[in-house]
Amino acid sequence: MDDNYPEWVTETAEFLSENLPRATDRPGWNDMASTAFQIGCMSMVKLGFADKTAWGAIPKDHPKRPEMLPRWDDICISVLWLANQQSKLSYRLPDGSAPPSRIGNGFVIVRKDAPPPPTPNIAARFGLGPALAEPEVEQLLDQLGLVADGAWTKEAVFVLWRTSPKNWAVDYASDSRFLDAVEKAVASVPDEVASEISKLIVITDDDIDALINRHAEMIDEAREKYGPKARLGEVPSQEQARRSIEFSRRDEMDWLFFRRWRIDDGWLSDKETSRAIEIFHDRLAISMRKTLLRRLHPTKPSFFE
Repeated sequence: MDDNYPEWVTETAEFLSENLPRATDRPGWNDMASTAFQIGCMSMVKLGFADKTAWGAIPKDHPKRPEMLPRWDDICISVLWLANQQSKLSYRLPDGSAPPSRIGNGFVIVRKDAPPPPTPNIAARFGLGPALAEPEVEQLLDQLGLVADGAWTKEAVFVLWRTSPKNWAVDYASDSRFLDAVEKAVASVPDEVASEISKLIVITDDDIDALINRHAEMIDEAREKYGPKARLGEVPSQEQARRSIEFSRRDEMDWLFFRRWRIDDGWLSDKETSRAIEIFHDRLAISMRKTLLRRLHPTKPSFFE
């Protein structure tokens, strides 16, 4: 790899390579349809260390620096999610304690005479809670600029807003930085984004009828295949079909924000969009979608759910 590569790039690639699940029947990494693994594979491709496949990624024989490096914040998300997925990073409760283990209907598991869990080695700061990271993860987070002197950095705030660890109960909805970002996003929506949103919020009778007919055809086909006694569900009602379309359209809008919006840069240019990694389940982007739709289309409440 090119010597001009920033050090965090090669360190990140090594971490991803070592922690993504290896495919058992072929070379490369299997994303196993898991968010953390999928985004990890996408990151390896964006960093120039792998080629994309339908099931994950295959390492390049000779890694090649891409024309444009992927966004630093997106790479940080990839590292945080994979480290958490592999139990190498855990977010603690505000008092530093580990959350209780639960099963079933809220039953708490407590090991009798269990030794106290290790204390967090990443301290709370800037509204972010404490965390415990394995040494290799802590070192990488330090290189990425998310951690310094054993605590989160100011640069980590927007990154961790996007993951919003549930143990921290992160609340940025009333934060002035989020509210400023809302105003900027509303005032500068690109024409193509506004046009796409305007199309998605319109659900016609033809859309509803098409969905109902599709379900009816699928049920008829399944009945022919499995017999008249097969339990195949029912054709949706008009209202059920509408709600299903609304759910699908909200998902499409979310993907629009995953691709095109970041809190520190606002709406991304085409060039910046090509550098972005489509971080799905980005809670901050979803929050912006809800807020922006409420502002731009207040008569369409089903689209800011």
